[in-house]
Amino acid sequence: MFCLRFNCGLLTGCALLSALLLAIDGRAGPPAPPTDLPTYETKYYVLHTDLAPAEARAVVHHITLMAEEYNRRTSGMGKRVDRRLPLYLVQNSGTYFTLGGEPGTAGLYAGDKLLAFVRDPLSTETWHVIQHEGFHQFADAAIGRELPAWANEGLAEYFGEGIFTGDAFYTGLIPPARLRQVKGAVADGKFRPLRDMMQMSLETWNAHFGLAYEKAGHNYDQAWAMVQFLAHGDDGKYQQAFANFLAAVSRKQNCERAWVANFGDDLQAFQKHFDAYWLGLSEDPTARLETEALVSTVTSFYARAFSQRQYFDTFEQFLTAAASEQLKADEDDWLPPEM
Repeated sequence: MFCLRFNCGLLTGCALLSALLLAIDGRAGPPAPPTDLPTYETKYYVLHTDLAPAEARAVVHHITLMAEEYNRRTSGMGKRVDRRLPLYLVQNSGTYFTLGGEPGTAGLYAGDKLLAFVRDPLSTETWHVIQHEGFHQFADAAIGRELPAWANEGLAEYFGEGIFTGDAFYTGLIPPARLRQVKGAVADGKFRPLRDMMQMSLETWNAHFGLAYEKAGHNYDQAWAMVQFLAHGDDGKYQQAFANFLAAVSRKQNCERAWVANFGDDLQAFQKHFDAYWLGLSEDPTARLETEALVSTVTSFYARAFSQRQYFDTFEQFLTAAASEQLKADEDDWLPPEM
C-alpha cells in the first residue's frame, strides 16, 4: 500500500467541486446560536453538531478512524497533534452560515475549525467533504503549510475519494464518472500543462474557484489525477519518488528542484506519459478494489455477529438482519448500522 509521507499546506476556501451537489444558497431562515450545539469530546476531535445522538455516534466512529488514517499515512512527517481539533457538522443552514459557512458551499476549513453542512442522512458526498477538508485541518495542525496547491488539493481529494468500511479506509479508487471527466479533459486539452499546474499559487487556485465553476472543477480533477497517477500509476512505479518529493518539500526545499531530483527535468515527456496513462485506462479500473472494500464492510459486520453467536444459514438471512438492524455486536465493537 502506498504510504504517504508529506507536508500539507492550508487551503482557506471551499470544499471540492463535486460536493456542490450538497451546497446551500444562503436563502435560509434565521440562524440558530452556535452555542446551542451539543458537544462530543472524542479521541481526536471536539465535535459540535445538531445531529441526533445516534447519528453523532456514527460520526464519532468515522472521524476517529479517519484521523488515525491521516496519522498512519503521514507517519514520520511533522509533529504529533496533542490537541483535539474543532469539527462542526450542522444540518441547520442558519447555523452553518453563522459559523462562517459561505453560500454555494458544503463545507470548508477556515484555519480555526472544520465546518460542514449535513443533509439528512449523512451521504457519500458529505463524507467526501469531511474527509477532504479534514485532511487540510489535520495536515495544518500536524505538518505545516509547505505543499504547492496542486499537491495540497490533490491529496485532499485522494482522501476524499476514500471508502470507509467500518474498520478501515480504502484509498486509491478511481470512480468511473470522475475517470470520464479526466479522460475528456485530457483529450480536449482542458487540463493545464503540468508545468503551469505545478507553479499555480494558492491565491490563483482560490481565484479560479470564485470565477468559473468549470475551470475550478478541472483544477480539482487534474490535481487528483496527478496524485493518483504518482501514487498508483504503472503499478506504483512512482510511489517512492513521490514520497521523496513530498518529504523534500516538507523540509522547505524548492518545489521545482525537488521535482527534478526525483522525476528528472524532462517534464514534456512526463506530460505525454501522464496523458497516455489516463487515456489508456479501462472504464472501471479499480472495480476490484471497490469490491474488496465492500467485502471488507460486510465482513466487519458478519465477524461481530459471529462473535456474539449469531449465525446465518444463507447470505440472504444476513442481509435481512442487516436491513432490519438486527445484527449483534459487542458494545465496544459497535458499527453504524446504516453502513
